[in-house]
Amino acid sequence: MIDAAAAQWKSNGWVLVEGLVPADDVAAALAEIPPRDKLEKQPTGSTRRSDQPPDSARFRSKQFDGTTLFPYPDAPRLNRLFVHPAVVGFAKAALETDDLRIYQARVWSKYGDHTNYEQPLHLDRNHSLVPVRQGPGWGHVECFLYLHDVGEQTGAPRAVPADIAGRNGLGLGEGLGGSGTSEGPVTRDQAPHLYEGERSAAGQAGSLFAYRSDVWHRGVDIPFGVQRHIAAVSFRPANVSWINFDASGPLVVRPDFVAFAEQCTPDELALFDVPRPGHEFWTSAVLDAMQRTYPGLDLGPWRDALG
Repeated sequence: MIDAAAAQWKSNGWVLVEGLVPADDVAAALAEIPPRDKLEKQPTGSTRRSDQPPDSARFRSKQFDGTTLFPYPDAPRLNRLFVHPAVVGFAKAALETDDLRIYQARVWSKYGDHTNYEQPLHLDRNHSLVPVRQGPGWGHVECFLYLHDVGEQTGAPRAVPADIAGRNGLGLGEGLGGSGTSEGPVTRDQAPHLYEGERSAAGQAGSLFAYRSDVWHRGVDIPFGVQRHIAAVSFRPANVSWINFDASGPLVVRPDFVAFAEQCTPDELALFDVPRPGHEFWTSAVLDAMQRTYPGLDLGPWRDALG
């Protein structure tokens, strides 16, 4: 399943991998998200804004109020989904490398009475200060892991297949994405063929919507009373440091991240840029300090590699 999905992602620009993560895993994770009225930080306001017309080429800032950066507080099973073997396995197959980094990780919760979540079609231009070169060794993959069933009428994203939009939508260069490949979102009047060609990425709990920055896509509104929760995680090859979004360094002072890291393997920690065992960075003194930072982490593999 993973190899076929990765092949479709490479040719089409995006793919929906149905049921990639077992339903029991995502159900346990979803149960760790508190009811809305129990959240410490409530999304601001309770009246839906309509300050832009439906076909506006602008975003509503309140659409992002429900974003919680990784690690999600008091949610160990939810946090483990960001390094789930099936998700990482797909990213490795898509990017054709075993040496990956997570550069974006967050939970995105939407509540139907909070705001209008309708968006214009757009390319993601804010994941790199330079244009994104797609293809092995250079590209990246953005993923939404559905924590419950996400239907066409309940928040499933829309995306345009590459054979309809072109490799980057505007024909500005084969296999380019990100900055320099569009001037911004487009309305239906500006690009009717893109809206006519868009497809719904509806899927069951545990499905993965994966796309690139050369893919036209958008979020859609959800009805009153509906909630939509996803784990958003993005990967890049280890050497492509200019693709970035969320900084991992500040996580070291978060007790919930320390607890997460203490359960990780060396390969899982490498996703967050922790050097693997055998790297020249490590010394006995450095490992002693590492142990003080992560008391419950088994540093045996790193100490053994010191020789």
